[in-house]
Amino acid sequence: MRSAIVLVLAFAVSAWSRQDAGSEWNGVVQAENGASIGDATVELVSGTVKLSATTGPDGHYHFASVPRGRYQLVVREEKLEFVYSGALNLPVTTLAKIVVLERGALSVDLGTESAGTGGETLSAKAVSAIPLNKRDFSQLLLLAAGTMTDANGATNFTQQFAVNGQRGVEAVFAVDGADTSDPEVGGATFSNFNVDAVQEIQSSSGWMPAEIGRGAAGFTNIVTRSGTDSFHGSLFEFVRNSAFDARNFFDRRSIANPGRIPPFRRNEFGFTLGGPISIPGLGESSHKTEFFAEYQGFRQVLGTTQVLPLPTAGERAGIDTTAFPGDTLIVPVNPKIAALIDRYPLPNDPQGPFGARTYATSSKVTTDADQFSFRIDHQLSSKDHLFGRVSVNNLSGPATNPDQTALDPSFGIIYRDHQRNAVLTWTRTLSPNFSSESSVSFTRTTPSFPTFDHLDPALVFGDGLYEPFDAAAGSVTTSLGNLFQGRQNLAWIRGKHSLKAGVEFRANRDTTYFGVTPNGQYTFGGGTAYSPVDIPSASGTHNIPAGAPLPDTLSALLTGSAFAYTIAVAPPNFPQGDQIGVAAISRYNVSLYIQDTWRISDRLLLDYGLRYELYTPISERAKRTAGVAFVSGTNGPQQEYLINPQPGYKLIGNDWGPRVRINWRASQNFWIRVGGAITTIPPNIWQDNMLTGAAPYVDYPRLTASPGAPLLFGTRITPEDLPGVYTPTGVNILASGNSKAVPPNTVWDIDRFEQGIAALNPSHQITPLNVNAISRDFRNAYLETWSFALERPIGRLAANAAYVGTAGVSLPAINFPNGYPGATAGFAPYTQFNASGETIGGFGTEILMTNRSHSTYHALQSSLQGRVTSGGPDIQASFTWSKSLDDVSTVIGGFISGASGAVAPAWPQDPFDTRAEKGPSTFDIERAFTLTAIQDLHADRLAGFRLLGPKLTRGWQLLSVSSINSGAPFTVYSGVQQTGVGSNGVDRPDQIADPELSTSRKIREDYFGLGANNASYFLIPLNVPGGTGPNQGVFGSLGRDTFRGPALYNFDFALIKDTPLKVETGHEVMDLQFRAEFFNLFNVVNFGLPANTIKGSGFGEINRTASNSRQIQFSLKLMF
Repeated sequence: MRSAIVLVLAFAVSAWSRQDAGSEWNGVVQAENGASIGDATVELVSGTVKLSATTGPDGHYHFASVPRGRYQLVVREEKLEFVYSGALNLPVTTLAKIVVLERGALSVDLGTESAGTGGETLSAKAVSAIPLNKRDFSQLLLLAAGTMTDANGATNFTQQFAVNGQRGVEAVFAVDGADTSDPEVGGATFSNFNVDAVQEIQSSSGWMPAEIGRGAAGFTNIVTRSGTDSFHGSLFEFVRNSAFDARNFFDRRSIANPGRIPPFRRNEFGFTLGGPISIPGLGESSHKTEFFAEYQGFRQVLGTTQVLPLPTAGERAGIDTTAFPGDTLIVPVNPKIAALIDRYPLPNDPQGPFGARTYATSSKVTTDADQFSFRIDHQLSSKDHLFGRVSVNNLSGPATNPDQTALDPSFGIIYRDHQRNAVLTWTRTLSPNFSSESSVSFTRTTPSFPTFDHLDPALVFGDGLYEPFDAAAGSVTTSLGNLFQGRQNLAWIRGKHSLKAGVEFRANRDTTYFGVTPNGQYTFGGGTAYSPVDIPSASGTHNIPAGAPLPDTLSALLTGSAFAYTIAVAPPNFPQGDQIGVAAISRYNVSLYIQDTWRISDRLLLDYGLRYELYTPISERAKRTAGVAFVSGTNGPQQEYLINPQPGYKLIGNDWGPRVRINWRASQNFWIRVGGAITTIPPNIWQDNMLTGAAPYVDYPRLTASPGAPLLFGTRITPEDLPGVYTPTGVNILASGNSKAVPPNTVWDIDRFEQGIAALNPSHQITPLNVNAISRDFRNAYLETWSFALERPIGRLAANAAYVGTAGVSLPAINFPNGYPGATAGFAPYTQFNASGETIGGFGTEILMTNRSHSTYHALQSSLQGRVTSGGPDIQASFTWSKSLDDVSTVIGGFISGASGAVAPAWPQDPFDTRAEKGPSTFDIERAFTLTAIQDLHADRLAGFRLLGPKLTRGWQLLSVSSINSGAPFTVYSGVQQTGVGSNGVDRPDQIADPELSTSRKIREDYFGLGANNASYFLIPLNVPGGTGPNQGVFGSLGRDTFRGPALYNFDFALIKDTPLKVETGHEVMDLQFRAEFFNLFNVVNFGLPANTIKGSGFGEINRTASNSRQIQFSLKLMF
């Protein structure tokens, strides 16, 4: 590594000693309709350097020598002047395309010299023209090769994208260079930024230069529009209504919604306005200060279709016909349970995917958003430019669990977030060859998920028997993230070298509140429960005496005998309610980089650089942290529970990231590029942080059923019930109520605490304490990237084909060193058992954050873009053929929601052998194709339309965005505890036959094809020789993500009409634009993943779609 540093510095010193002679720059100037513009003057200005060239009849221009630097661009045609609002880094070797827009603006496409496949730049015109279902720019990222949506239960609060086989948290976002990734959870904030205020979208992936870090597998920078020396702007309104739409495949008539289509209304409206600001003393004509403001409002009421499994009338009365085939259990129903079950709606669709248990309805989900931004640019002098922007985004909704609100509106969890971003940047051009950029920025996000029912406990079902009852159970999830960022960049040119170096400082200062189910949660199924009463059977052959194991989840529910009970509860002298689990989290980062583009010759270009990133370990400002330490004991390895562990994990400071790429022009227009890079991936502060929000500051005591002691519904633990927190010598650790007073590495006597909890259980059964911890050797992960790309024009089109490979090394993943809940003596080394196998102390389930995960990605990525003929269309096409493999695709498996449909837990089947989890990533889409096309319809050239006049026939455009993706993988789970490792809902069966997966049969939603007999393709290995646990079973041989869901097809179209409005002098002063947008025009039914738990309801059947039915949107936009 030292040699790499010396090499970079040597090149830098060598470059410093040379002078730049400049290089040629060529391009073409065109009108929006593609016509060439001849006899136009192209002017470049950078400080004291002023250059000009004149276009020929074909629109081409040529600069013989352009010194490297940042240039302002102006095109003059006759008496008109067109100004590009940004700055250009010139020269480049590719042919540039300058498009003259209306109202004095330009768009510039510099080609793909540095982008390669996966790197895309979208102009303001493309961003605002492409049909977007909800004006969200992040949808445009899916047009790039290698980019998939990470939306399979593995995401966080924000929209996230899996780029080149990496997790969604590794997609990094910025606006005007200022980081806008969520400070806590990653993913994009301000993704609803007004697209009419976007100058361009710069998206990079694959090989990236050293100036890009922060673990970015993909980096997207939104460049906002600036003001000009004349006033300009727009007013717009977009309207959606269910009256325009087709029905969803699963839409059902119901008493509440007699129509086939759930109600849907959406309005998006706003404005943009930019222009000069006259400052007294500077003169009216100086126009040194310009502003740009924008606002966008969003109002939506969406009726979503829910198809859920709920108890039938007979089951509510105690009739259980599923425990024993051909026989019926007559179960005495616990009155307290009956009161909750009766709050479920009755099933209403016996022909649905869950049979007689099917309940079909819709929920109204409301979403409101208000987004505003104000930008100001001031030219301090000919060499100094000051830019500032403030952006505000207030989001309210949607409800994240419409399955639950379909049962009871009070069960809802509403997403709310107040996002703020501000940036101030000073750019100083000391000479045409040297510039400096200084920037400070601030990002704040407040994602929170308030719940409304703070009384009812949750009833959840380990095998997916029914939709859970109040799954949230008062859960608290709030993250107040603050990111302070300072950047200093220097760019200079010497000879054939273009160098850039910089330093960046980042400070995370966050506050979180987190507590899962503080109302309490009862789990039925997934583990053994015991009958509190005698249960007769109709035949008399399957009678169940009191105290015997119950045969199924339904009988456990009806008798009120749970497998487990847990609750989030804090000690009395620490915050409760919506303040539970408070943590004040800090992390700091310093990054340095240097990079160089060395033009060795006109045909050979070398990009190389080095980045160093130092991240301090995550810390908690009030020292409310905890963890486990592995120590040597008399009988082998043992553990101690530490409060205020210091350090939380070690600081390892050798996070170097070298980057190198060779660009060779093999012939006039044929480029070959080979590159490799290493990027440091810092821990995600939200999901990788297992230091905070844990016992003893928020406890999750867990009670489980045991022989002779059924766990009955109604059991509850309150803060006053919690025993004290003591050291082994009897010192009360939290007596002062001040966490800062706790000495570092204080040992907690958890056996004493567990005995106090056991006193709350009628059986006095000790349930070991479940703990979260972070491995003491936890460190940053890193991303390896390598690529080989070929680029050349094919006719008028620019073609690119590349092999892209990545490897995620030392990725965060959770280990379970003490097995799962209910683990027996042979699988829980840190739990104490007596001779009868009963727990008497020690640790329970341990969630330990480690770096055990590894991923690989290999892909052929290709793209084609340009104008097919002189008359169009303009196209951008990409195709990705890839394979992404890992042993886990996320750290945690999603947030509180209904459990019907496919589940995607993030835990291994065997926590002691994670190698068996190697398989396709949950976001592995093997084949993906996208095509964007824009065509001017030239209606005024058609003889039959000329009589209508130019005002009606000119300005028509047709746009389309089409995508075809292969299906996403999923795993089949058994839904029952198979071994003594315990139960965590991840046991898998053996596969004994090959199902024919299809949605083309008569019952399209029956993906496996046998309806109620879909489980016959599998065998759950229970009661077999060598089996362990209560069911004497073994792990199934079926692998992870071995099945794939249906392919996805989508075709969006937009018809646009631009009508210029003129005044009496004949000058155009504004445009009126009408748009009709058709999303999923052909109403293709894209089915979601099927229910994938064998013992659950509707196994192998699909109960939801993966995308919307056909939807139509109309809009009007006035541009001036």
